[in-house]
Amino acid sequence: MEFVVDGMAITTVGKDGDDRAIEFLVRPRTSVVPEGRFAIFRDHEEDWESARLSISPHSGPVPVAAVAWAVEFAREYL
Repeated sequence: MEFVVDGMAITTVGKDGDDRAIEFLVRPRTSVVPEGRFAIFRDHEEDWESARLSISPHSGPVPVAAVAWAVEFAREYL
């Protein structure tokens, strides 16, 4: 699924089979900044407060606004 948020295109790239992780791809819609990629995940039987954010060192830049939006999205789907 792709969403447009504050001039960014945020795409949910994949979810694991147990729906405990969502990977996001974010790219600015008006600039040449490279795409960024990050994931939000939590363990089974754990509360939302135990959820974690994962950003690869090889990912492009990830805007804080994209992470804030993704956290709210993940709260509903994880």
